[in-house]
Amino acid sequence: MARIVIALHAAPTADIPAHYRSLLAYQYAQAALVSGHQLDMVFFYSDAVLHAAKQENSKLAQQAIANWQMLSTENNIPLVICNTVAEVDHHMDTENLIVPFENGGLSEFAMAAAAADQVIQF
Repeated sequence: MARIVIALHAAPTADIPAHYRSLLAYQYAQAALVSGHQLDMVFFYSDAVLHAAKQENSKLAQQAIANWQMLSTENNIPLVICNTVAEVDHHMDTENLIVPFENGGLSEFAMAAAAADQVIQF
């Protein structure tokens, strides 16, 4: 089966229709796993780094974050945020991310993408 990397760009509280991207990416990840594919990483870039921010309090954001946490925990999938985007563009404290999100960068994404059979962007 295929090795997949997902790149998510939309914030958990983005305006319609962008706010559906997190849910769509999550559902795609679930379907891929059920179909026997391997999900090597979910990379959160651009406004998607806000999935790992502790200040996201809306119900929509909380549900999106919970979905990714559960998927990661149950399937041992790294949830990597772009540290540079988080710190520079969103002024996030990247030392205290929501578990299991972790710091990374485009280098980690590029290495995972190079090893994957497919890179899917949402």
